[in-house]
Parts: sequence; structure tokens; C-alpha cells
Amino acid sequence: MPLTRKGLRSFSVSGRVKNPGVKLAPAGITIQELIDEHCGGMQAGHTFYAYLPGGASGGILPATLNTIPLDFDTLQPYGCFIGSAAVIVLSDHDTASDAARNMMRFFKHESCGQCTPCRNGTAKASALIEQKSWDVDLLADLSAVMRDASICGLGQAAPNPVDCVVKYFPQELV
Repeated sequence: MPLTRKGLRSFSVSGRVKNPGVKLAPAGITIQELIDEHCGGMQAGHTFYAYLPGGASGGILPATLNTIPLDFDTLQPYGCFIGSAAVIVLSDHDTASDAARNMMRFFKHESCGQCTPCRNGTAKASALIEQKSWDVDLLADLSAVMRDASICGLGQAAPNPVDCVVKYFPQELV
């Protein structure tokens, strides 16, 4: 995949890396390079499991997709986006489903309440994914409504973590 940007950009890296913080790295760097070359690797006793490339609403990808350039226009085919490059690194001590639950609780709290798809959608999605077994068909319908009918980007992007868990981490939903 050709890189679309050149130069440096700031990545705010948090999670299970040895040296979290704001890192100045080449646009289009991979998550693996960012972890290894700029964050000192993973914390002791932790194995790279997953990452959120664009913060809470940027989606969640498995560590097996560690060669995708972190840039604009490179993550969309995977249902994700870079946003402000607030990268969150998860380890084998975490689950993507727990991360999605945390993000959806945040979105529910942060919804301004102005539009029904976001106000009710984030609350309903949060309740649905708190269950042991996820109703993936209902979540897909809810995601589509939120994306199509929410007024702002919060409601439109809030389903990303949930959609990514269903797509990339089905083993967690058994």
C-alpha cells in the first residue's frame, strides 16, 4: 500500500508499551515499528494483542494486522481511521470486547443527547455489549442507523469498536 503522506507526525501512544507518550515518527509507520522503535517494545510479561489506531472511535485491530501504515486513507478498508493518532496498545492481558465496552460507556456519557440515533444508540449498544452473548445482528442494524442518522461524528463513529470486535475478534464472543 503506497504511503500518501511524507514527513513526521505526532502519535500519542498509551497502553501496554514500555514507554508510552507522544512520539514523533514518520507518517505511515506501522504499529509494530511504533511499538518497537519508539516505545521500547511491550511491557514485561505482555504480548501485543490488539490496537486502537485512532483513539476511542478509531476502531480496534488485531496484532496480526501490524503492517498497515498508520496514515490517512490506509485504515478505512479495515473499518478504522487514524484520527488524531491517539494509539492505544492492548496486550494478551486485555480483551478487545472489554475495550469496546469501555469505549461505548464513554460514548454514552459523552453524547450531547441532541439526536436520537446517538443518544439512544450509544445507550442501547452499551447495554447490548454488556451481555455475555452479543446479538450481532441487532448490533449491526444499530450500527447502520447510528452511522446514517447521527448528526455528528460521535454518533457516526461510536459503533467502530463494536463492529471491529465482531469482525476481528469473534473468538471473544463465544
